[in-house]
Formats: sequence, C-alpha cells, structure tokens
Amino acid sequence: MTDLVAFSQSEKTIHNSHKFGFTLSPPSYGFWKTMIQPFLITNNLFGYIDGTIPSPSPSISVTSSSRKDKEDAPVQQIQPNPQHAIWVSYDAHICILLLSTISESAFQHVQGSTSPDLWQCLERTYAPHTASREYILKTQLL
Repeated sequence: MTDLVAFSQSEKTIHNSHKFGFTLSPPSYGFWKTMIQPFLITNNLFGYIDGTIPSPSPSISVTSSSRKDKEDAPVQQIQPNPQHAIWVSYDAHICILLLSTISESAFQHVQGSTSPDLWQCLERTYAPHTASREYILKTQLL
C-alpha cells in the first residue's frame, strides 16, 4: 500500500470552494452520480469510496532495538498509525462533499459513517432498475 499524504491547505480550499449547482433528489440520481463521480476521480478521492484505498489499521506495531534492562532485545510497541489518521481525514472530507449535495428529501435515506457506506447507501436507494429501488418506491407510494 502506498503512503497517504495529508491534504494541503490549498487542496482543502479548492475542494471546499467547489459548489455544485444541484442536489440529489430521488429522481435525479443519475445526473447526480454523473457529476459527482468525475469530480471525485479528478481529485483522487474516488478510491476511498470504491475501496481501492482501504482504511489502514488504526494502530501499528513498532519494534525498537534496545531496552535499558536488556541490551539489544527488540521490544514491540503499539502506536497510533499516522496513515489511518490521514485516511479518516480524507474520508470525512468526502462525506462532507457528498452530504453537501443531498436534498432534504434524499437525506432521510442516508445512512453510514464512512464515505463508502454513504455511497453504497445512496446507490442502493436511488440507482435505477434494482429490486431495492422498486421496494423503496412502492413503500413511498403506499
């Protein structure tokens, strides 16, 4: 796995300043996805959603080469994984981007705490020609 690099301040500004002129509503999923997906791809963020950039472990095992009571005896220590913190930051940023484009009527169907969870939930709920989409529409009609 390649090392993740934290957002620069200018990248955060560029992503946050991009305002989409549309929101996801039940009938506009195709248009919404057509606009959001290329934006995420061109900003190297889509890998977080599709799983090609998986969440690193929250902690890592680090071996130190010596201790005071035993010379040169390796010691295993568990430390926070800095790569995990960077991944969480990117993931939260993507969640903000996705949530900022969702209408109030669509927001009631949003579930998930990570960007892949949100993306999959929206896809299951609004993607056309699926059994779950038919079920949701029939339920809404009743």
